[in-house]
Amino acid sequence: MKKSALSLLTKRDISAHEALGEYCLISAPTVSLPNGQTCVPQHFYGYNHTLESVESILDKIQFSKHYPIFCAEDDQGLFIQVGIIGRENYQKKKVDRASKIVYGRKWRVELNLPTSEIIQTAFLAIQKAREHEIRELVTLRSIESNKVSTPFNSHHDLPLMAQSYDLFEAQEIELEPFSVDYVQTALDLLRFDQTQIACLDVTRRHNGQTLIDLVFTCAEEHQTPDFAELHGVECTLILKQETTNELFYKLMDSLIELSNQYVEEHFTFNNFPRFSRKNCIQAIGDFSINTRLINDSQLDEQGKKLISEHNCSVDATRAPTIRLEKQKQRLSQNFGDYQLLEGFLPEGVTISNEN
Repeated sequence: MKKSALSLLTKRDISAHEALGEYCLISAPTVSLPNGQTCVPQHFYGYNHTLESVESILDKIQFSKHYPIFCAEDDQGLFIQVGIIGRENYQKKKVDRASKIVYGRKWRVELNLPTSEIIQTAFLAIQKAREHEIRELVTLRSIESNKVSTPFNSHHDLPLMAQSYDLFEAQEIELEPFSVDYVQTALDLLRFDQTQIACLDVTRRHNGQTLIDLVFTCAEEHQTPDFAELHGVECTLILKQETTNELFYKLMDSLIELSNQYVEEHFTFNNFPRFSRKNCIQAIGDFSINTRLINDSQLDEQGKKLISEHNCSVDATRAPTIRLEKQKQRLSQNFGDYQLLEGFLPEGVTISNEN
């Protein structure tokens, strides 16, 4: 008897990998890993996530009590949201200021999103929440007014800035070549919360780049707990040109990179640090080969057809529906050069067959 599309769904317990919100495609093959464990690879699963299944995933994630991860549901569907528990960013001079919770953006979770992608969404949400905080904690003192601003924060009025873009052209001429003292004078205008930033060395390379060695020192009684890992950390900025503007941007890049790497090493799912750079990349590659390069003999033609149909039905749900005529006109320039385009076009957008 031939299998129907409905037979893609099964309640059979093929693998311990299966969890809430997941179902195994009945034609899916079982593969063996080098450690002897058998499994059905992720891409032979279907997903129908609920608030309960997303919570069961988040319950296995560990990072920091200062960054609680929420899942909730509104009229638009499921979403993940990261909370940030810390002290008010705009009361830095008040040492004993109270703790406060704020919330990052909502990260939408589609019902058919693979479990691994939900985990990665939580990972990215934490990284971006920390980056948002870093951008608010870096302050710059004006040479002219002696007042303090947060030029890297995410809340500037971009439409207004675009109307006055001539105000923001960087001046590339410096008073003198970079030295330790010169760089330190520039860095003294900056603060990262109550962290001191010291220049250790300036080195010029044969390719015209300049290396700036820095060290971060956190005043323990002032420092926001979540970034205390910076204390004593040294880093090297690579500048393409010796300008204060380049120095400040590269410093921000470094702070974000250090934060992202901290999340990589301390974010775990089911006690596994998936994104840690201590994981052997060759072993990850071999794992991918074992689970993704499936021998054709393990799938009959009907099985291949059913799985292909299932994957296409999932891909079709990703395409947006375009209703605004103005948006259709705007998007037409993206599709105007194609006479044939594979995949699922946004509903409401057409490709002209005219040459």
